[in-house]
Amino acid sequence: MYSEKEARDLVIEAGYKLLDNKLIARTWGNISARISDEEFVITPSGKAYDNLKPEDLVIIKIKDCSYESDIKPSSEKSIHAAVYNLRSDINFVIHTHQYFASAVAADRRDTEFAPCAVYALPGTKKLRRNVEEKIKGYPDKKTFLLANHGTIVLGKDFREAFELAEELENKCEELVNQRIPSTDAIRNEEIDLNKINTGYTYALIQQDKYIEECCRTGLDLRAYVDDYAQIVGHDAKCCDINISAIEKAAKGRNAVLIKGVGALCFADNEDDADAVAMIVSKNCAAACYIRNGKPLGKIDSLLQRYVYLNKYSKQKDA
Repeated sequence: MYSEKEARDLVIEAGYKLLDNKLIARTWGNISARISDEEFVITPSGKAYDNLKPEDLVIIKIKDCSYESDIKPSSEKSIHAAVYNLRSDINFVIHTHQYFASAVAADRRDTEFAPCAVYALPGTKKLRRNVEEKIKGYPDKKTFLLANHGTIVLGKDFREAFELAEELENKCEELVNQRIPSTDAIRNEEIDLNKINTGYTYALIQQDKYIEECCRTGLDLRAYVDDYAQIVGHDAKCCDINISAIEKAAKGRNAVLIKGVGALCFADNEDDADAVAMIVSKNCAAACYIRNGKPLGKIDSLLQRYVYLNKYSKQKDA
């Protein structure tokens, strides 16, 4: 385990390294380090990793997840507490929504290298119980998938946890790309974004082979990962190149699939639109990959969307 100062410094370092390697983005995911048999430090809720300072981290009691700081800790603190309670060999925990591992996790089944915990809404006691059950069932494993959500990676130290997270992403990328049925080029039909009123101030077109494959089906894109439900909406409509149809499809959402074009992603600023684009792409990769899994239920999706719009996004902008 680490001293408190060492743990705080390592968690900050880990955030930068995970950002640089695109294993986390913005405020998503969380990182912790054990400082005693009773406590660990964890990243706060709603703060970007590239702005974090050691004093922003919160000390959590493993026994009951209590804390004394005025800073609100990650909503997934109970998962980290479960890990430290069950695994005395673990001193560092990384929870990510990394791209390919999240896509594989949407299939809701174990892989040979990472067991998959049963789905539950983020931040809930049910999710903690599901993760606990999976960790108990695989006492020698250090990488786990969280169905329709992301990953949790355990390490004896930061270096091991980071290397395992990177290895997991590489293996999952191979799995996803084995299932993409087409590599045809995107058709790149022209569309004038200035003529489309999405209700937001910034819009962009995102194109990649996963989005193209979903556009090709002509079907609305349901939520296969939690952050898509939160940031994009319950689904994204798939439209032909028709301005009025696109504007209608944009209502209540942050993305529209356009056949022959790609994903129209929109938000109040460029950074948020880029985030929408990344999440749409990840959700499309999940949609292309799954065989056993299914999209999130409408109630779960709408609940997460409501919470994000009315709580988390405001906290992020505070």
